[in-house]
Amino acid sequence: MSKRPPRCRRRKLTEIPHHPPIPANGPEAKGKNQMPANNAQLISDFIGYLRIERGAKENTLVSYEHDVTDFSRWLSKAFASTLRTDLQRYIGNSLHSGVSSRTVARRLSCLRHFFRFLIDEEEIKTNPARNLPVPKCWKTVPRSLGLGDLEKMVAHSGIAGGRSLAARTWLEIRDRAILLTFFASGLRESELAALRLEDLDLDAGAAKVWNGKGGKDGLVLLSAPAIAALRCYLETPVPFRDRSTPHVFLNRWGRGPLTRMAIWYRVSAIAEAALGRRISPHVLRHSFATALVEGGADIRDVQILMRHSSVDTTAIYIHTDLSQLRRTHAFHPRAHFPKAR
Repeated sequence: MSKRPPRCRRRKLTEIPHHPPIPANGPEAKGKNQMPANNAQLISDFIGYLRIERGAKENTLVSYEHDVTDFSRWLSKAFASTLRTDLQRYIGNSLHSGVSSRTVARRLSCLRHFFRFLIDEEEIKTNPARNLPVPKCWKTVPRSLGLGDLEKMVAHSGIAGGRSLAARTWLEIRDRAILLTFFASGLRESELAALRLEDLDLDAGAAKVWNGKGGKDGLVLLSAPAIAALRCYLETPVPFRDRSTPHVFLNRWGRGPLTRMAIWYRVSAIAEAALGRRISPHVLRHSFATALVEGGADIRDVQILMRHSSVDTTAIYIHTDLSQLRRTHAFHPRAHFPKAR
């Protein structure tokens, strides 16, 4: 059996400019354990490597930076001194504190990647996270909303709005367009935030998605209510100023695009006012897929509309449709019981 070829060593990132290192003992610590200054520099180099050499997206960079920084503050010593037992205790403490197994598995994957980077940079010789067992991740049925819940949210859109009657009316129209576009297209919140005017084709009832999750482009379809809501929103004058940004959805002052987190908070606030509980925009994406499955759409077609890489990711929505399960169960020889006499 031939030996595995050695990994090609990359050049160091010290000469590549990227964002400044994270303050090791700054106000961001907020009373948590402080980390050595060298750790902050290594995290900064790692993020620069992901951005420049791997082409990672900004959301991925934020997630990786948060996970490695959290581990560094918990560790309270140099990364070069990390032992396998340290990682085991970190995983155990995370699970004991209520962190889900899926989140812990993601953090462990991030740390494996980070320690491989340190090996390539000749900061350490062995990877303490190698072959570390991953916590069991149980598959859960995604939560979704029905048409009745969506109509309640649309009716409550615009609550906690702007500073004047015109601003409140504009916010209500904008929020209505956001909710109906989410439910009609299955867009992610980051994709909705990045949506531009040139990407919309309301006459054809479609919108283009550029550089979505995984760097993939795509095309999503819009329903008649979503098209009507978008037309009404785009034809309504923006309060306080003229529209000067190419993005479709603007912030409450009309000065710039609506951010991903602003969309998350807006949808969550509307849901709390209408339904008495907070939900994320991703629940609307789940609702889009669930409505397709309950309407009789083939799972492969749902995969295309959801833009999933694997049909296994889409198959989970079959378990949300009781009628679909009963149609499948009908093929069982004991599914039909004789009628009582």
